[in-house]
Amino acid sequence: MINDVKLPKQVADRIDARWISRQRQTDQRRSRMIDQQIEKLRAHRNNIQRYRRLLKTKLTDLERQFIERRLAEEHAAAQRTASDIPPLGVLPTPVSAHDSSGESL
Repeated sequence: MINDVKLPKQVADRIDARWISRQRQTDQRRSRMIDQQIEKLRAHRNNIQRYRRLLKTKLTDLERQFIERRLAEEHAAAQRTASDIPPLGVLPTPVSAHDSSGESL
């Protein structure tokens, strides 16, 4: 098994450093993706607020129907976007190749 392999500390440290570097890159990509989704959610929220303000103004029946349809579409899009955002704080943490005593696993 891999757990039975004893590596010199410097080799284990280099492997650990590479693993952590790859995890950081993955975390950065995930973070950028979440940031983009949050920006989309803000855009939907702003559109919803704008449509609600418009509904408070004097409109023709046709204009009101159009805005109500767009409002429903924005709500649906916002819900889809929100469901695509993973829960925050659930991101995986990197696993170290060392136990607390400093020996290789």
